[in-house]
Amino acid sequence: MARRVMSIWLPRLPLDRRVRRQDPRVDGVFAITREIKNAKRLTHISDAGIKAGLVAGMSAADARALCPELLTEPADPVREEALLRALRRWADRLSPWGALDGLDGLAIDISGCAHLYGGEKAMRTEAMGQLADMQIRSQMAIADTQGAAWALARYGHDDMIAGAGQTAKSVHSLPVEALRIEPAIAISLRRVGLDHIGSLSRMKSADLAKRYGLAFSQRLAKVLGHIPDPVAPMAADPVFAARMNLPDPIGLQGDVQAVLDRLSTSVCTRLEKACMGARGYALTVRCVDTGDHVLRVGFARPTRDQIVLIRQFEKPLSDLRMKFGADWFRLIAESVEPLVPVQRHISGKDDVEDGLDIVISALGNRLGFDRVRRFVPRDSHIPEREFADVDAVSAPMVEAWPKPERPRPLRLFRPERLRTLEAGRPPKKFAWRGANYETRMSDGPERLSPEWWQPRAEPVRDYWRVQTGEGPRLWLMSHPASTPPEWFVAGRFP
Repeated sequence: MARRVMSIWLPRLPLDRRVRRQDPRVDGVFAITREIKNAKRLTHISDAGIKAGLVAGMSAADARALCPELLTEPADPVREEALLRALRRWADRLSPWGALDGLDGLAIDISGCAHLYGGEKAMRTEAMGQLADMQIRSQMAIADTQGAAWALARYGHDDMIAGAGQTAKSVHSLPVEALRIEPAIAISLRRVGLDHIGSLSRMKSADLAKRYGLAFSQRLAKVLGHIPDPVAPMAADPVFAARMNLPDPIGLQGDVQAVLDRLSTSVCTRLEKACMGARGYALTVRCVDTGDHVLRVGFARPTRDQIVLIRQFEKPLSDLRMKFGADWFRLIAESVEPLVPVQRHISGKDDVEDGLDIVISALGNRLGFDRVRRFVPRDSHIPEREFADVDAVSAPMVEAWPKPERPRPLRLFRPERLRTLEAGRPPKKFAWRGANYETRMSDGPERLSPEWWQPRAEPVRDYWRVQTGEGPRLWLMSHPASTPPEWFVAGRFP
């Protein structure tokens, strides 16, 4: 049986991803940018942008000069790869023998599969129709070799299906760039008049290898089918999901909890067998009258604990209103990561971390994970830069903060100006926040110079630890260069 390969090219995948999420900006002059040679350049352009004269490779500055209404967004390789891997799983309906082909395509060995669709042409039409239904634009070609199918999908103009044994004829008129070679080699070939693949096929492979390298001659031989170029299959990413279809709708909270219990048992068991965990779970509830409702919960770190999972779904399920009930449920694990068993620490530190993760997960599901923050130490001698406010989910667990060389207040304020009642260094009497204070003891000054690498120059500061007669221990700050001296309260000691 002759080997047949289908190449699927997704030339506008980053734009299609935004179309699928209903991003209205794609309908206007919109483009995706990527950092290329120390400059932001356009890589994918919307239809309106192409009509406005924008082209791929143009710098963002030149593009905005040409089209001031241009909207841009940086490329997101992680999400684009996730969509491409999801499409690899979709391609299993065409053939189980498929793989990713670069960052914008799929290669599928369809040998012995096309008759299930009524032939190769019908198979190609069906696949393109399914991708169009998902709002994904594509170009597909079928040939005897992987290289020929790749070349026809990207550079072919007429029939994208090369007949069996017609590989050399089908790629004869394609440009040399269709061989997937380096731009420098393509320019060198054109300089000597070798513009098309057909002009190369008449030359001896030894001469080509001597002039342009062995890899180039092998690439040409693979495209023409002189040496094997099989599709190296890759398994589709596993999906940890479970669904339940009921004969009659249910609407009681206890019944829905029972369904979730069964679904979570299935999903968590599969995750445990695969030594995986998930940072998020999505429960789809299909109501009879209002359609699908997607409930999502997240976690501070990957988990497969069924009890914790069910507890986090209690609030979203209690807010769901099902007037006529629901009859279809699906639970899927999202953001799956390896989760191997670890040895518990005898000091009980693991229990503290687990408790903190539970708190972060509960707050994140109620308030939003972007609103849950924590402080982490940072290397700086400037008080307000000795810590950073970061995302609680991604921040590492800090076992112990470094001990400062000099005492620091428990509460740090934005410097608040005080009113001097009796001058001194520090003031002998002063007013702050509507109360008068008298300095009994003081320790200082602690002089801090600005960080020289910061772009904005800051004045030198002097800090004093002051014990007041009224009780509070304050941290006073002044700028020694100011005349008259200005004093501020920068913090309060316990």
